[in-house]
Parts: sequence; structure tokens; C-alpha cells
Amino acid sequence: MVTIKIDGVEYKVDEKKNLIDAVKAVGTDIPYFCYHPSLSIVGMCRMCLIEIEGNPKVQAACNTPVKEGLSIITKSKRVLESREGTMEFLLANHPLDCPVCDKAGECDLQDNAFSAGKGVSRFEFEKRNIPQEEIGDNLMINHNRCIVCYRCVRFEEELVGESNLGLFQRGYHSIIGLANEKTIKHNYQGALSDICPTGALLNHKTLFKSRVWWYKTAKSICHGCSTGCNIETNVRDNKMYRYMTRENAELGMYFLCDKGRFDIEWLNENRLFSYYEKGMPSESTKVIPKILEKIQAATKIAVIGGAHESNENLALIKAQADAFNKEIVFEARVIKPQYFVPEQADFLMTTDPHPNTKGTFDLSFNSQGGIDAIVKEYNEGKIDLLFIIKEDIPADLKGSGTIVVLHTNITTSVKDADFGVPIKTFAEQTGTFTNKNGIKQKFELAIQPLQGLPSSGDFFKRLNLELSMKKEELAIGNN
Repeated sequence: MVTIKIDGVEYKVDEKKNLIDAVKAVGTDIPYFCYHPSLSIVGMCRMCLIEIEGNPKVQAACNTPVKEGLSIITKSKRVLESREGTMEFLLANHPLDCPVCDKAGECDLQDNAFSAGKGVSRFEFEKRNIPQEEIGDNLMINHNRCIVCYRCVRFEEELVGESNLGLFQRGYHSIIGLANEKTIKHNYQGALSDICPTGALLNHKTLFKSRVWWYKTAKSICHGCSTGCNIETNVRDNKMYRYMTRENAELGMYFLCDKGRFDIEWLNENRLFSYYEKGMPSESTKVIPKILEKIQAATKIAVIGGAHESNENLALIKAQADAFNKEIVFEARVIKPQYFVPEQADFLMTTDPHPNTKGTFDLSFNSQGGIDAIVKEYNEGKIDLLFIIKEDIPADLKGSGTIVVLHTNITTSVKDADFGVPIKTFAEQTGTFTNKNGIKQKFELAIQPLQGLPSSGDFFKRLNLELSMKKEELAIGNN
């Protein structure tokens, strides 16, 4: 920590932080466009101008090192006039698209124009008009809105490891465009749209779907892989519309891959809301008694899957299943990547598509022999009741036992199983996932669940409760 002066007041700040972040940590905001904590410093936008004591010219805050004795002024007349001048240049050709722009309501250009701009324009000439382009299979660029902050180019080169975009022409004619004829195909087109401080880069999958101020938001965790990216859910009319990055500087989380970001349709469509028996819709009052009979008659029970479930559900499932007083085995690992330290598919996404594999290990939800041993025992008739939690029935499962699939959606496995049980999605409850690094992270309820719909843990609790009631009734009858 070092001591610096901000507008004449001394503060202790972290010298390892960029000056913009260090100043923000003590309650003062410096506006910016091109700066991003995970990207290189270029000082292109000239929005973060400040005065430094002993320096005759205004300087870019993003490029100013934090050191002992530094004294800066962030709100002098000179600084404010400099920022107004910057905004005037940036808005000279920017169209008045706010009423139809998807970025409206969460646009850095809007915010900085309101807080640091003049409020009027002296630009009297015709604004330039460049047709928008399709630059990715889910990405378009509106050149007229672009302020050439260079964030998108740096993000691709420094984090994605590709150079699809570049800066072309000079001065008034400068545009960001494709560096070759190939369109962008990588897993971070949504992140490119996120990192753009204006509405220049937009995704087709979310275009014109809703105004941002109509959403109800909740803090959550991406379910797409074991990285556990922090997200904010956007829900309208109890329907999931999109995931957005929830920045967590402490964990270095600033982005979200497309696989996690856009995998939301299953939360809204093809949901499993009724119980199934032999591939046909049924009722809980018919299905549950039959499952209870199978539990009572079973010699050995297995529970596989669960790495999509919260730690709280896993703990409840384990406690309630153990109370069946039967030989029982748990195994959450259903694919190879779950048996090893997950590898990086790219700079963010891992090869394990489960958000809570690490949590299953912490809760002893895995067996010695793994999934292959359970399949072998089931095929040999040693396991006569198999619960599968939000996974497919293993392809090589050929035994004659009973299969109960707990799922959030209507799948082939639900229809092929002896019994199908509807359960809540993670977005319909609160809980925690443990990511690949062992960090336990909380997610909040985002969607109101259908009344009476159980979580996976609640279902096992109900089974145990009804078994206990049956035992009590039997004991009373014997007396």
C-alpha cells in the first residue's frame, strides 16, 4: 500500500492496481472507454484525463503508475473541459440511435456523455454513414456507433489468441473491421459484444429481444463448465433471456464464453413438469409409491450423476439416501474429464461441462470403482435400483433393474427409464457450486419455480419421509 493524494485528500491505495481501479476503490470514479483491467494499456480514448501535480499537461490516468506521493486532480475545471472535448469528438459522428440500440441502458458512452459531456453538440455537418457488417456467425458491427477504443482487437489478440479484427484507414475514415475474409467463429463473440463500450458490436441471439430495464436480475454462476464464471441472470416474465458477465476482480473473472452464455433455452423450453412411467406422463401419487416399493425390495441401490446439482442438494441427497438403510453407492462422474484435473478447452472454458464436479468430491459423492463398476454391477443384477440425476442413461446399461431418472427437461432418457421425476433447475433455487479451484460460490434464485416442483434433494427427502411413515404404520399395525 502507498499513500497518494486524490483531489487534495490523502488515501492509502494498492500500488499493484491501475490508477483508475485504485481511485475507484476509495470512492472516486474516473471515466474511461479503452481501459480494461485484463487488457493491455493503450490510452487511445483520452477519456480518463487527469492533472498530476508537477506536470504541466493533463495525462491519461490509465497509463499513470501508482506510486508513493503521487498527487492527482480528477475534477478541476481543466480536467472537466478536457473530458468534455473528448466526448464532443467521440459524439461528432455517433448517431442518435439510443431509442433503437440494444446497448441503451447499459452503455458506457451514454453514461459518460451524461456525466462528462456538454449536453449539446456543435457538430453541424452530415454524420458519416457506413453500412453495418456481419463479422461473425453471431456477431455484427455497426461502424457508425464505434468509437475506436480498440478493446475488441486487444481482447482477441491477448486472450482468445486470434487476430480476426484490425483498425483500418486513418482519422475520420478509421474503422474496426475484419482482417481477412473469414468471419469470426470462436467461442467469445458474446464477450466481444460485452467488452464494447457502445452498441457497435451486437449478438444476433439477443438482438431486439428486450430492453435491459425490463429485466429482473440475480447473481448467479454459469452452469456451462467447471470454471464457475460469475454471471448475472436477466429474467423477464419468469423467462430467462440472457446471462451477462458479473465482474469479480478478486478472482480475475471478467468474461463469459458463448457456450455458457447462450445455453439458456433449456431453462425455458421442453421442461419436465410431470412424472413419467414407462415413457408416458403420469402423476406423483402413482409413481412415488412404486419407487418406494422398489427401494424396500432392493438389495443394492446406486445414485449416479449430480455434478449439475448444488452442494446443498448433494448433501441432502446423500443424507436421505443413506437413511434408506440399504447398501448404496454414489457416483457423480459420468464422463472421462471428471476423473482428472479438467483441461482448458480455451482460456476460460474447461473440458468438464459440469459446474460442480469438485463439490461432489468434497461431499464424498464418488465411488472407488467409478461409473464403469456401477454399470457392470447393474448389468450383473447386483444393483437392482438405479437413480440417475440430470444425466443420460449410460449407453452400455443392459441390466433388468429399475431406472429412475431425475431431470429438468423431457429427454430420451426420461422416456426410456422406468420412472421419470421432474426437478428444479439451478436457476429456480439458491445454493452453491464449487469450481475447479475449490472455490465455493453462491447463486441466487432467478426464476420462480412451478408450485410443488421439488429440487433433487427435496425429492429424496420426500422418499425418506414416506418410507418412515410406512414403517410407523407397519409398527402400529403389528401392535
